[in-house]
Amino acid sequence: MDSIIRYAGKIPLWRTIVGIILILTSIYGFIFVGVINGFLSLIIPIILLRTEGSEINLQSKTYRKTNSIFGFSIGKWQPLPNTEYISVFSTSENETIRALTAETTNSRDVVLLNIFHDRNQKFTAYSTTSLKNAFDVASHIADALAIDLLDATLKNDYKWVDKDILREKGEIVYID
Repeated sequence: MDSIIRYAGKIPLWRTIVGIILILTSIYGFIFVGVINGFLSLIIPIILLRTEGSEINLQSKTYRKTNSIFGFSIGKWQPLPNTEYISVFSTSENETIRALTAETTNSRDVVLLNIFHDRNQKFTAYSTTSLKNAFDVASHIADALAIDLLDATLKNDYKWVDKDILREKGEIVYID
């Protein structure tokens, strides 16, 4: 696995298409209309194509909250706080789409990896739709940071996971 673990939200297809069309329109504006119009028309595609996320550098034990566009991330690296544990948490992610006269909300199941530090403060380190992938990455982060792993996939049924068995056999075994 890579020593830098990245989490960035997914951009819906419609936002990507509209953003690219607006970028092409902005380029046309730069060339044929004027520089000011080109810059002004870049604001909307940047808003549409921007995602928020986080990165953890496991080697230098630093992290950053990121803003990304087309895979280019910016954000200030900070020392990783005194981490206590990582949790694998199942939830639903909602996306609301609005038009002039209508609105719809789409939801999908996601698994979040939250790193807890300094008495229940947290940040999301990773997001996936695969439970197996979530536990693999959580095990990797937990081993790299020497912290415990909590299975919080079932509501009000939180259990500590034996990291050694998970790493060696790929089985989730709980510690009493």
